[in-house]
Formats: sequence, structure tokens, C-alpha cells
Amino acid sequence: MSEPLIPDGLDPTHPVVRKEYSLFTASIESTVDSVGAWIDQRAKGGVILGPSQYGKSNGLANWLQAELQRRLRGEVPLTFWSYEPSGSASQLHNKLRRAAGGGHPLRQKRDALSDLVEKLIARAYRSDAKYTMIIVDEAQAMTEREWIWMVQLHSRVELEGIQLAVVPVISLQFNQRPYELAHTGSAHASARFMLYEHQFHGMRSVEELRAVLLGYDEDSEWPAGSGISYTAGIAPRPFEAGLRLSSYASQLWTALFQNLPSGYKGPYDYPMQSVALAARNVLMRLATSDSAWESCVTQDAWNQAVAMTGHKAHMALVSLYAGHR
Repeated sequence: MSEPLIPDGLDPTHPVVRKEYSLFTASIESTVDSVGAWIDQRAKGGVILGPSQYGKSNGLANWLQAELQRRLRGEVPLTFWSYEPSGSASQLHNKLRRAAGGGHPLRQKRDALSDLVEKLIARAYRSDAKYTMIIVDEAQAMTEREWIWMVQLHSRVELEGIQLAVVPVISLQFNQRPYELAHTGSAHASARFMLYEHQFHGMRSVEELRAVLLGYDEDSEWPAGSGISYTAGIAPRPFEAGLRLSSYASQLWTALFQNLPSGYKGPYDYPMQSVALAARNVLMRLATSDSAWESCVTQDAWNQAVAMTGHKAHMALVSLYAGHR
């Protein structure tokens, strides 16, 4: 019987153990640039699209607002909503209210739309431009009716003199484009919110991988205020001996390539999920390696770490869609 991946003695609340952390990537940076440009243009929206498990939701939820505010040197009122189905306009408005910090659903006292509009107005006034934004994650599942309700909300807010941008985040394959939504009955939403688009990528080079792995070595900290990086905290003795995950970016890149399915037809654009899980697998092995830590970072070890992530099956789906271009 094989040993469990998470060793005894490792704090089960560590962010890497629980997979509750986010590292800044080149794709997040380019997304911030695109969304910042849409704000500069006072666009009514723009669509962020990319394959599933490439890090869109995690990256946007954890980095977008702070990085936009740094880039634009001011408040960026942003509401992040992870889509869930609504059977009525009132349900949709209540869900957006909660995402905007509106608490529990309203009952009989007043309509949810008016309360939502007031909250968006209040948020917009935090910025000098009276501009606010709603990010709709997993928006590819929205129905025609829900898009119509979103267009109606947008019109209502604009009547109040507030500029609202709606940014759908859509999980599509590399060969798909937002205009395909128009054929599902969402032409009005496409024309209003999807004239701009940004492709969210995964890892596309060794250099991008190295920057992400450096996050484990240097640009992370746990516990808060300790000054201890993820690598140093999980594998202290190897870290003291000179181990740095970022030194093995080439090995991880090779492992991602070698774990591609036979006949792969897609781009060499790898999911953040594969990278994060592979790095986690290696760190868990390093946690108990002590003096034998170098055996945990060989090319074979990285190949095995990537194989455990489901990378091959995921990339087979990417290849399938790429072959239908």
C-alpha cells in the first residue's frame, strides 16, 4: 500500500494542503491590462474567455480588484458574482445584491431591483468616474432570459447616470468565441457586453512557470506575518539546504509536455490546475524527505507529479476541441 500524499505532522490547515491560495501569473497580469483598458474606454463590458481549470476564477477573485486599483491609482468598485441559475428576475437581482454585499434576500418590503440599483449607484460613487463593474463568473451557463434581465438591469442603472460594465467570464475552448452565444438567443447581450474580449491563458513558457514557482519560494507567507514562504514552511530542511521549486521550472515544463495525450493537436498552453497540483504533490513528498530531498525533484518525480493531476485527460479535451476548428 502506498503512503498517503499528505504526511503526518504537516499542519492540515496550511493553504497548500487545503488548496486555498492564489499565486500571481502572467495571464492575470495581462487580464488586468485588458480590463483596465476597458475601464479607460468606459466600455459597457468585455468578455474574458478560456478553457476550464486554467485559473480564471481563482485569479480574478483574488487579484483583479487590487491590481486594477494599483494600475488605475484609485478605487475600482467591482462586484464578483459566481453565476447560479435564477428562475425569475427577482431571484437574479437578489443574488447580485448578495454578491454586492446586500445580505439576505429581500422579502416583501421592497423590490430587489431597486435595492440592487441603489447599491450599484453607491458603489459607483466611490470612483471619480461614477463607473462600476460586475464580473459574472461561469457566465457560459446563463440562459437567454437571464441575459435579458441583465440587459434590463444595465439600462436601468444607466438611466440613473451611472456607467455599469458587465464582464462575463466564460469557459470556452480555444477555438470558440463569444459571438457563438448570439446563436443561443443572447444577441442583445453579445452586442452590449461582448464587443471586447480577452483570452485567458495558462502557462505558455518555462519563464512563466518559473515566475509561478517563485511564488512558492518567495512571494508567499504562512502563517501570516511569519515571513515563512510555502516552500520553506513545508520543506524546511531541504529549503535550508538550497531547495527552490523555481529552480525546477524546466523539469515541470518537460513533464507537462511528456504527459500530453498521443496525437495532441492543441496549443502548448497548460492549465494552472496541472501546475498547482504538480507543485503541491512535489512539496508533499519533500515534507518528509529530509536528506533525500533531491530524489523528489528528479525529472521522473516531476513526471509522476504531473501524471497524478489528471493533466493528460484534461489536455485530451483541449485537443479534441482544437481538432474541430
